[in-house]
Amino acid sequence: MEEKLKKGQILYINNEKYIVINMIEYKEDTWIWQEYEIKNEINQHKWICVEDDEYGKKEYSIYTPYYGSINENEQSIFTNGRNYELYEKGSAVVKNYFGNADVDLYEKCDYIDYMTKDENYVISIEKWEDEVEKSQGVYIDNTRIKITDQIDYQKVEKDRSQVRNSKYISFIVYAIFFIPMILGMVIPMLSDLFVNKSIQKYIEKQTKYTYVTSVTNNVNKKKAKVYKSSYATIDETVKDIIDGVPEGITDTIDSDPNTDEDGIGLHTKKEFAYIYLEDGVVYVQVSEKEYVSNTGGSTYHRRHHSYFYSTYNSNRKSTTYSNYSNSARQQSINSRTTSGGGTSSGK
Repeated sequence: MEEKLKKGQILYINNEKYIVINMIEYKEDTWIWQEYEIKNEINQHKWICVEDDEYGKKEYSIYTPYYGSINENEQSIFTNGRNYELYEKGSAVVKNYFGNADVDLYEKCDYIDYMTKDENYVISIEKWEDEVEKSQGVYIDNTRIKITDQIDYQKVEKDRSQVRNSKYISFIVYAIFFIPMILGMVIPMLSDLFVNKSIQKYIEKQTKYTYVTSVTNNVNKKKAKVYKSSYATIDETVKDIIDGVPEGITDTIDSDPNTDEDGIGLHTKKEFAYIYLEDGVVYVQVSEKEYVSNTGGSTYHRRHHSYFYSTYNSNRKSTTYSNYSNSARQQSINSRTTSGGGTSSGK
């Protein structure tokens, strides 16, 4: 029997029969675990979390929805007649899934776990991009779980048939009611699809920027690329990048007034760029945000670039460039809408 459970696999918890219907596999650094949705013969649904302890032994916990309110800033909470202490928090991504789990591969989830002192009971909060899920869990001794080799193929085929029928019915409904509407929206939407929102892609296509080097985060192996700008000033370079990706810039950060560093940070949804002056030359260092968010293994270009990270984590919004960015964004949107385009933030 394989270590991971399969769709339709039968297991018993406290001698009660359950069938696996969905699964999400998570990854955080080198830690990987699975959460399986299971249901019993009277259609009650639960989640079973399966992970390895430090010795490679399987650990199991059973979760059901939690409907109470939680202040996430608290270090301890009292609920269900028990005291729970903050145990851990972090971020994981979806490594794999099966069934009707409402997730995408590599989708990010932030989590917070509270645990009782005896480590038997858990309150878990999962924060997804569009929703927050709360659950209450209890650790189950291995002797109370029996995992069989049996697969309920009838259940698996029934689920597949329901999915096929649902898709077929949905297609007919869309064809009758929505396709005419969608056709009228396609051309406006296409203009949004081709709006560049990446600083990296913009710079790579411009002769005014020259690639200098790449620096690697030794922990997650993400890279930041460094370019030399042909502009003489930081101001000209920042405005050029904003003009190049007007609908991509989400935030502008000013330099720290308590240092002699002169630099500007630009955020997109997925990137961070730092524009700075060194030895009379303007440089742009740009990377995915994963590179910046783990500073422990990060390396820098030349001598200044702890400022790269302090600017990334700063809330010193630049009023000057924020106003410039807002104006550039609006001009870009107006330009597209007057030529038949639509408006959408995109992903």
